[in-house]
Amino acid sequence: MQQFDLLALADQLEQIIQQREAELRLEQAVYGLDALSEVKLQELLATGLSRHWSVAREVHYPSSAGRRLTHRARCDLVLTPAGRPLQTDARPPDLFSPPDLAEPGEGLWIEVKVAWQFREGGVRHTGYGSQWRDAVVADLRKMEDDPLIREAALLLVVFNESREILEKDLELFEIVLARKEVLAGFRQTRSVPILDRIGHRLCTIALWPTVQRAQ
Repeated sequence: MQQFDLLALADQLEQIIQQREAELRLEQAVYGLDALSEVKLQELLATGLSRHWSVAREVHYPSSAGRRLTHRARCDLVLTPAGRPLQTDARPPDLFSPPDLAEPGEGLWIEVKVAWQFREGGVRHTGYGSQWRDAVVADLRKMEDDPLIREAALLLVVFNESREILEKDLELFEIVLARKEVLAGFRQTRSVPILDRIGHRLCTIALWPTVQRAQ
């Protein structure tokens, strides 16, 4: 039984993007959301989500405990109920720990990926298509195969020029997932209009729940 409502989560993510876009317009900023790196966008989303959840970033996958740190894969974001931060093996409980830490199986593990259709100067991004494929599929497989993770999701942030291109690309991406036998559920999508600085007119949040194999 799922405890995380991805419809509500998608709404929260949309609000974060809308708020930051409004701030940038008010500031008459030279650079927009699409100028942020993947890490900076993750920081923006994590900060916004912390109003609703306890948020952990760059968390080692739980089943990789005991391996050398350099050999342990990390997950971008893990959400747990507000006031119940995630218990990780890197931070064993002590006298100063919150009294009610959340176990890995109680969290929503989220891999975040960003795709840009254009680069600075309005040049088409030659890696736009590949941003949607191999690395994303590899991350999804890490999540769905971990026996200690019960709920997980892929969060894709897409910058592009139109809804028509977006819908076509999302459909093609889901075909790739199916061919790679990655099990993903029903997608939640939210699009926010952004000021066109380098060719992007939309910032879209696409959120897929994964179906965990190892249960």
